[in-house]
Amino acid sequence: MNILVTGSNGFIGKSFVRYLRFNTSHKVFEFSREHTLEDLEKSVFKIDKVFHFAGSNQSQDINELEKVNVLLTKKLCKILEKNSNIDLYYGSSSQVLLRNPYGESKKKAEYICLELERFYKNKVYILRMPGIFGSGCKPNYNSVVATFCYNVANKYPLKIINPNKVIDLIYVDDLCEQLNDLITKSNYGQFINMRNKYKISIKELAKSINEFETSPNNPEVIEKMGPLKKNLYKTFLSFKNL
Repeated sequence: MNILVTGSNGFIGKSFVRYLRFNTSHKVFEFSREHTLEDLEKSVFKIDKVFHFAGSNQSQDINELEKVNVLLTKKLCKILEKNSNIDLYYGSSSQVLLRNPYGESKKKAEYICLELERFYKNKVYILRMPGIFGSGCKPNYNSVVATFCYNVANKYPLKIINPNKVIDLIYVDDLCEQLNDLITKSNYGQFINMRNKYKISIKELAKSINEFETSPNNPEVIEKMGPLKKNLYKTFLSFKNL
């Protein structure tokens, strides 16, 4: 099967491209800032499924979010109109339920994708994703986990806002495995909530990551950790070993 991944140089896109190439026989096409929409048009009749992860999630500039999250999605869907056999999986966010500029931009992009199915019969699936963490995630950009890991690994103080706030997280390897399952399975609805989500307060997250600074890098110690702590520790080590 031919799979196109947009945002292929970003954290999620790069992780998924790597997963597909190492674990499947699918042919993977990439689309990033290095490519043009003309490049995409040339391959539109070769593609079976598109995972659309290109977007911005840091900027609070409404114009920037509109340009990247909304207008790029609109341009992508305009191209996909030419081949109704393409299934589109849109990497949205649980923040669409919040009234903030990022959530609003993702909600608009969801609507654009759903209109593609309504008028052109492409199958469209909306992926409502929580916070994603793992090796390769940028600190001070799109992950509180990456930011905390980077700061602790480099002995910088943690800036903790809303310590009692509980957040949902998913480890990037678990996410990629689920995304791959979507390629061959069909028993899911139009809006897809990811499994294997962890809930943790900001305060507990900071506590756990601070403890890693003095934890021995011992396979036996790591094996005794729970799933969330083990994946947090792997993420921490990726910054510690830079």
